Amino acid sequence: MRATLVRPASIARLRLSAGQQVIAGRVAGAATVLAVLVALAAIVVYIWTALHRISYPYELDWLEGGAVEIVGRVLAGKPLYTTPSLAYVSYTYPPLYSYVSAAVAEVTGIGFLPLRLVSFVSSLAAIAVLWRWVVEATRDRVAGPVAAGLFAATYGLTGWWFDVGRLDSLFVALTLTALWLGRRAEGIGAGVAVGVIAFLACFTKQIALVAVVPAFVWLALIRPRAGLAALTTLVVLLVASTVLLDDLTNGWYRYFVLSELSGQPWLRWMWLGFWRVDLYYYLWPLAWLVGVAAIVAAGRAWRRRSDHDRRRPRLAIWRGADGRLGVGYDLAAVAGLLLAAWFSRLHSGSAPNVLMPAYVACALLAALAFSRLRRLGALPALAVCAVVVAQLAMLLTMPNRALPTKADRTAGAELIARLRSLPGPVLILGHPWYGTLAGKGSFAQVDAITEVLRSDAHRGAAVLNRTLGDSLNHYHVQAVVLDQLASGWIAGQLARNFVLAPGTITQQPLRAPVGRRSAPTYLYLRR
Repeated sequence: MRATLVRPASIARLRLSAGQQVIAGRVAGAATVLAVLVALAAIVVYIWTALHRISYPYELDWLEGGAVEIVGRVLAGKPLYTTPSLAYVSYTYPPLYSYVSAAVAEVTGIGFLPLRLVSFVSSLAAIAVLWRWVVEATRDRVAGPVAAGLFAATYGLTGWWFDVGRLDSLFVALTLTALWLGRRAEGIGAGVAVGVIAFLACFTKQIALVAVVPAFVWLALIRPRAGLAALTTLVVLLVASTVLLDDLTNGWYRYFVLSELSGQPWLRWMWLGFWRVDLYYYLWPLAWLVGVAAIVAAGRAWRRRSDHDRRRPRLAIWRGADGRLGVGYDLAAVAGLLLAAWFSRLHSGSAPNVLMPAYVACALLAALAFSRLRRLGALPALAVCAVVVAQLAMLLTMPNRALPTKADRTAGAELIARLRSLPGPVLILGHPWYGTLAGKGSFAQVDAITEVLRSDAHRGAAVLNRTLGDSLNHYHVQAVVLDQLASGWIAGQLARNFVLAPGTITQQPLRAPVGRRSAPTYLYLRR
């Protein structure tokens, strides 16, 4: 006699009386409303925090100043990829974010504001696209805000990075848009459009290529015309832009964007640390939610297998119905986003901001699981809503630590005034934009110099080592401000020609609210 399989939802109904089912349904409905409200609260908290930080006139992260200097070069018509020197060293990224920020700066003026505006709008676009993606994938209007709220709640995990004047939010927004439109693409024209947007994502940050390829390959398998058009367009634009910019910059574009970054050391402990710490340690409730949903999905797929051939499951769950790509494309997109964050995290210079694609992937996957489990019945819906609320409560933190204080603004004004009083030019090695603000000249950011010197790509290091040898005299530097006491390549020049001033440059150091807690501290004056 053949056993009858009972659906999980049927089991839940069998254990409840009619009255109990009504009560459970009402409780599950209330829990669903609570989950949506908490998710929306996470979005509101992020927007409120960003709006209170966006006009802050000093660095939110210690690398912001270098990014502003690059935008200033765009406005001045200077090359972004050129021979490295103490005057300027490029960051290791493609130029799109700098160009977009420069366009905004034409209206707002140069400074931190245009860069942060681009990041803030991009982050809102990413949240909106994720919301829409999940609603389309699940046909569940509740799952959309849950996905968006879960991603917004990771704002603190990324180091409060969504609105910082760096390229990550624009890269995430463009990557998500390309993946979302790829899910809808059916013909060659739509595939070409998707490939163009994916190229723009890669033209913002190189790792976008890793993020989009798995989903595009899946698209090519299910919808060959759209998928092959997207992949071909992406490859052609990447190759053409690299060849053209490399020719225009005498090879420096390829050096900074490809060679230098690939020559950086790797963090071996991050091979597993990314999965055990960055993801599971902070998102373990979502991990359990996704795991249970995977078991339920596997059980349903098993039941759908043909009685005549039990060795091959049907592809409906992967390909979807009524022309949709189904969960297979979504899982390929999740895999690409996770791999992009993982590869970035393995780089020795990485910080929590590179985890943004991974947190998007986790929010997307969790929302898909949430929608599937919520439809099994009142009790499963209550359970999954409780998990989502618990996860959001764990992630939501008061943004006080991320907000600049009145003391920070006072310290910033004091620092700029002190710099203006010094004889120029003045080299503020870790915060070059402060020197520009004070009218004391523009110089390279120390992190960009360090990345060149420690890379296995020797072309930049060979040139920079030669030009740094007597660089302070060459640029007639009269004062040097460092975050730490002199070491490395600059120590010898300071010992010969400069003297350390007593005390610190200001009474209260100006520290970035988030990121690396460094500050202009020690003042060296020319003898």
